[in-house]
This record gives sequence, structure tokens and C-alpha cells, in this order.
Amino acid sequence: GAGPPASEAAGVRLAAGPETIPVVGVDIGTFASQFLFALVPAILIEIVVLKPVQDLFEQIGFINKNRDYVTGSNDTITVQTAFDFNAWQKHRSNPDRYWVTVLQLLGSSTSLRRLQLPLLVLNIVSASVLFYNLYAVPQGYTLISVESLPFTISSFALGLLLVFRVNTASNRYVKARDLWGDILNVSRDLSQQASQWASKEDFVDYARWVPAFSAALMCHLRDPRAHDLAEELRAAGGPNRDLAGDGGGLSEEQIRLICNRPQGMNPAHYVLHALRCKTKKMGLTYQQRLLMEANITRLINDLGACENIFATPIPVGYTKHTSRFLFLWLLFLPFSLERSLGIGTVFGEQLLAFGLLGVEDIGMQIEEPFAVLPLKRIAGKIALEAQVLRGNLGYMEEQARMSSYTAEGQLIDLGGGAAVA
Repeated sequence: GAGPPASEAAGVRLAAGPETIPVVGVDIGTFASQFLFALVPAILIEIVVLKPVQDLFEQIGFINKNRDYVTGSNDTITVQTAFDFNAWQKHRSNPDRYWVTVLQLLGSSTSLRRLQLPLLVLNIVSASVLFYNLYAVPQGYTLISVESLPFTISSFALGLLLVFRVNTASNRYVKARDLWGDILNVSRDLSQQASQWASKEDFVDYARWVPAFSAALMCHLRDPRAHDLAEELRAAGGPNRDLAGDGGGLSEEQIRLICNRPQGMNPAHYVLHALRCKTKKMGLTYQQRLLMEANITRLINDLGACENIFATPIPVGYTKHTSRFLFLWLLFLPFSLERSLGIGTVFGEQLLAFGLLGVEDIGMQIEEPFAVLPLKRIAGKIALEAQVLRGNLGYMEEQARMSSYTAEGQLIDLGGGAAVA
């Protein structure tokens, strides 16, 4: 009646081999190693997007130094960087641009963080399909697989949907950029016109209000949490805030007037109304006032066009259908990929999902262009030029009086310098 000795029982357990998982009939060590190997891409993505890891990458140097920051905080606004000569050279660099853009996913890119959740869901589905077919099917469970033909046929329709989505969003982006280019040009023209046709006192006051329009419009078109209107109006005085007199910007009282404008009037509209009133009181000739009024009308048209773009998205039904079609297509894709890729199913799914979801995400981000356009850079340029003109009007007028043109078209420097043809 006594059982086998302890040493014999231990020998029986050793002969039985490693402990197995009942459902799949494979030892735990093999299953865990294969599971981890298949999920390495997904695990790496989840590690990379962790906040402490992102902070570490930024400390190392993987950071976009040209970000726009939310006023009074370290939160950033995702915007398109305004390019200069060095940026264009770097943009065209070959082959450096390939691995630089890949490395930027670690710290300065926000696309990976936006796609984290859908990529995680798709990784879980693809891993589940892989290990079900790899371990459960040999135990007698039903094989779950889909032929590649439906995905091949539908890929053309999906591609057309994505291309149309991104192209339509790109057109909105370009139109918005053209509108802000016109705002820049008209602002320059208004400041120049006031400097030549109005008294110096009226011109200085007018040239303080002109850049306030672009700053107010930027705040009107963006999330109120992204900018502080009063602070942006102070910045509209120019980059050198220490300048007093003509070089200074709007007074605190004038800024309060804009911030406390009548209810129902947006700040940009209020600034244009003030500019129109000031134009009326500058004592201009009929022709001069007509030209300046035409420029203000252009700014009103630009304001309305910007509001139209902001308030009218791409038809929501089209956007929703594209997103649904794309996600469902990727959700069922592992049932076909597993037959061809085997243990590489998760990696293949993640690579395809990142590429296709990234294209759709680009269209989503630029559909509302005012959140990604470098509006602060444009408004800052208008403010800088207005400040330079206000602070140096006397000097520039004196330089203009020191020169004259001969009938033959030669510029003669009357200050004693050599003549220049």
C-alpha cells in the first residue's frame, strides 16, 4: 500500500519533461520565447512612447528645437517648421534624410504617439491569430484563415480613398497658406502706405495695430488653450520688447480694449474695425484712402476665407468611411498574412499598419491647417517689419531724400558717394 519513494517520484516528474500548456500542448519556455520574439516590434513601440523614455530621448538630443510652445507652459503645438536655406539643404540631403527621419520617431515625432493605440490593438489581434494557428490548430481546433484575394482586390479602392483624402486635405493646407501669405503682403503694404501718406504720429499708431491683426487672427483660429491673446498682442509689438517710444507696441490699455471687445465680435474683426476707423481719421486724399480701404477689405476677405476653411471640414461621412475601411482592412489582414509570414505576422502587420495609418493620419492632421501652419512665425515676421519701420522711419526718410534719379535712370548719391548705374 505505500506509495513509491520520493526519489522515484522525482524521477517520474523528470521523465515527464518540462511543464506544458494544456490547450496548446507545448512547453511554457518555448511558448514564451516565441511569443516574445513575435511581439518584439509591439513591445518596442510601447516602450518608446512611454513619457520617461521620450524625455530621455529629448535630453539626448532627439528633439525638434523649432516647436511652438503653449504660452506659459512646456506643452508644444505640433506645427510645420518654417524652412530657411539650411533647412532646405538638410531636407534634400541624401542619403542622410532616410535614417534621420527614422531616428526622429524616437523623440521629435508625434505621429508614433498618435498611432500608439491602434497599433497596439492590431498587434494584439495579429499575435492572437498567429498563436492560435501555430498551437491551437495542431490540437484539433478549426483553422482560421482568409485568402489574400479579397485584400488584393480591395487594396485598390482603399488606396484611392487614402489618396483622395490626403489630396483634399493638402488643397486646404495650400489654400490656408496662400491666405496667410496674402495677409503678410497686405500688412506690409498698409504699413508702407501709412508711413508715406499719414502724419508720423498717425503712422506710428497705425503700424502698431497692423501686426495686431495677424496675432489676433492666429488666436482666433487656434485652440484657446494654445495661445494667450493678451500675450500674443504684446508680442505683436515686435521681438524687441524693451524698445520705448515709436518702436514699442500696443499699450496695455489698447490690449485690454481688444480682449474686452463687444461680445460676438472676434478679436481679428475688432482690430480691422479699429484700422478702418483710424484710416478714416488720418486726413488722407480720396485716392489714398481708397487704396488703404481696399487693403483692409482684402484682410476682411482673408479672415472670412480662413473661418470658412476652419468651420467646413472634408465631408464627415467620407472621413469616417475611410477610417473604418482602413482599420477593418488592417484588422482582418493577419488572417491572410499568417499563411505567408508565419512567426513574422506581427512584424508585417505592424509595418503595414504604421505605413497606411500614417498616410491617413497625415490627411487628418493637415485637414485643419491652422493648427499645423507656422502662423506664429508669419505673425512674428509682420511684427518685426512693422517695428523696424516704426523705429527707423526718420532714418529711412532721410536716406530717401539723400538720393534722386537722373533722367537717364542713373541713381545719384547726393551724399558724396559714387554714382551707381
